[in-house]
Amino acid sequence: MLYCNYCGHPTQDGSLFCGSCGKPLAANNDGSSGTTSTQQRQTASKEKPSWVDSLNEYVGNDRPADLNWKVLFSDVFKSHTTEEAEAIFICGTKTTTPAPSEVSKDWPHPWLYSRVFLMFIMAFFLLWICVVGFSNSNAMPGMIVVGSFAVPLSTMILFMEVNAWRNVSMYHVIQTFLVGGCASLVATLFLFSIYSVEEMNFFGAFIIGIIEEIGKAVIVYAFLKRLGKLSILTGMLIGASVGAGFAAFESAGYALQPLMQFLQFAGYAAAHGQMVDESQMLEAIKQSIFLRGFLAPGGHVAWAAISGAAIVIAAKVKGVFDTGVFTEKKFLRLFAIPVVLHGLWDSPLAGWFNSIFPFAGYIALIILVWMVVVILINMGLAEVNKECSQ
Repeated sequence: MLYCNYCGHPTQDGSLFCGSCGKPLAANNDGSSGTTSTQQRQTASKEKPSWVDSLNEYVGNDRPADLNWKVLFSDVFKSHTTEEAEAIFICGTKTTTPAPSEVSKDWPHPWLYSRVFLMFIMAFFLLWICVVGFSNSNAMPGMIVVGSFAVPLSTMILFMEVNAWRNVSMYHVIQTFLVGGCASLVATLFLFSIYSVEEMNFFGAFIIGIIEEIGKAVIVYAFLKRLGKLSILTGMLIGASVGAGFAAFESAGYALQPLMQFLQFAGYAAAHGQMVDESQMLEAIKQSIFLRGFLAPGGHVAWAAISGAAIVIAAKVKGVFDTGVFTEKKFLRLFAIPVVLHGLWDSPLAGWFNSIFPFAGYIALIILVWMVVVILINMGLAEVNKECSQ
């Protein structure tokens, strides 16, 4: 059987186009086997060398890079039933995990994440009306939490949909999000208690990247070991869940800061008989939630997903899933990606690009990290094809 040299989907001999991604196949029309995917990749690399090919090779993908972005959004604007959503949410249990022969080998077309995001947005604006329209301060904690959790949780659901194995239940995903996210914060704070960063220069930014990514990776390792399901897509899901929890709780903390500052100032103003305007405080909270939400998909969620894939890949190379994976060359090679991207994110270089064009530095880093994520999805789907075809 042949495999598409773009997406890894198995195809019948003599086919002209891939039944999954629709791209032309390199196999001969007469049904002959043609060149292998490795030979195709080497030939394509010689003909059209690019930095994308170099990135693809660095990540460890032995197939041509297929940045199939459109499949991540192609089903978002289609109509879907409640039953379809429920089928996604109830996967991963003993009775709903598909057998290897039933696992889909096609490129996933996620869509539920967009519906989850819309639900969060609706809830946020309803709570915003309570706070602003009716001056009900009791709704403010909920508004901050819902606004801060919207994008990280929605991105986590995307990784759940991408996991073709369908072998992780929503219970485990939420558990990893809540407990794993908080545990990664504790691990990170513990590391910062050992070595604190005094100045946010290039050195300080990369130290923060190393500390925070190690803190998350350790927790991702613990949850993967407990889960006992080693595959690239599953590793990415567990990593994304930990990263989403880290991002959500961190964003809620940043959004809370204007409120804390306002309360301190309000107490001082009241003691001196002065009036304070809370509109600036509310605007600061909104800007914090919107900004961090806009940047969230390319931050902690994606970085931790890469770490999760790196742990799985290293464990398979090593043959044993133990702490030795952290010293494996495969792990260190992949783990360097989120560390470097995190360091660049916090460094003065990102701020310099942002001064030229708003968020230019962050947008470039978001695009780059998702290129790596899509390459890893390709590798995960190739793994599905290989293991389910045996």
